[in-house]
Amino acid sequence: MVDSDNTLRVAVIGFGTMGRKHTENCSRIEWVEVVAVVGVDEAEAEVIRTEARVPAYTDVARMLDEVLVDAVILATPPGTRRETVMKAATMGKALFLEKPIALDLSTAREYCDITEKQSLVNAVGFQLRYSPLTERAKELIRGRRVTHVRTACTTSYYLKRDVPDWFLQRRYSGGPLLEQAIHPFDIARLLVGDITHVFARAERLLFPDTGELDSEDTIVLAYRFASGALGTHTDSCAMTVFNWEVELFGSDWRLLVDYARKRLRGHTGNETIEQDFPDIDLHLLEMQAFMEAVRYNKPDFVRSDFADATKTLATVLAGDRSIKTGAWEAVEEV
Repeated sequence: MVDSDNTLRVAVIGFGTMGRKHTENCSRIEWVEVVAVVGVDEAEAEVIRTEARVPAYTDVARMLDEVLVDAVILATPPGTRRETVMKAATMGKALFLEKPIALDLSTAREYCDITEKQSLVNAVGFQLRYSPLTERAKELIRGRRVTHVRTACTTSYYLKRDVPDWFLQRRYSGGPLLEQAIHPFDIARLLVGDITHVFARAERLLFPDTGELDSEDTIVLAYRFASGALGTHTDSCAMTVFNWEVELFGSDWRLLVDYARKRLRGHTGNETIEQDFPDIDLHLLEMQAFMEAVRYNKPDFVRSDFADATKTLATVLAGDRSIKTGAWEAVEEV
């Protein structure tokens, strides 16, 4: 546990979109200091020194050996960080990983095992769990039986190409289900319970020949919860309008959790639900929760630890297997 009177020293690995965001948000927490940021090369290191005004490294192992840190934030592609995670965990550092925790369950289980063995605070970046919409949805459906769930995730990645190429390269991102759809699936799990089986179909309708950008642009899924509830999912990397939606149905009620527009819509019996929410930096909320968990050694402050994030990973991996096999796939137990 870090003494409450002392500064929490943090290192950020990766300085892309999320690395920049996490570096900035850490600087907004009064008792947190970013003591090092690791970039991919010397050119990026110079950008880090200019923008973040913190010591910059290009070698993760050297940074971990030379800099005293309490926590490490990894904002690098999930398929490239195993060595770093294992080294930082072995050194006793608290860990925050951007989602997905890994690209395969074997690696995710390794992360779970070593952080449990070392008794390390750990978290995965599922910021929607910290949203007031999620909290309100939990209140509204408490005690109600869910029969159906509809999830949706649409982005303009293929249309605008305003994200790094690796987002659309399966060997780095894992594909659309792991890169973006994992967010609404995580909330569906949180609100309704674990998913046991997934069936999926995927096509490349708008961008059939994109070379190394091998992610599908159009995906549909069906899935089943342990409770018996059924779900459907729509996914696209080639729609102009961004959507993250989780819609829940019961015998006499319906609730749409619209994260893109920050609103709840639906009805419970004869009561109409129309509630709008202010724009809040959910990444800041999740980072504050992680830092407080480290500072006071209170793992329960984290709403998505490695173990739970691995269950969500297992869910989308089942969908990805189904795309390849054309069959209903069971979600592996973790």
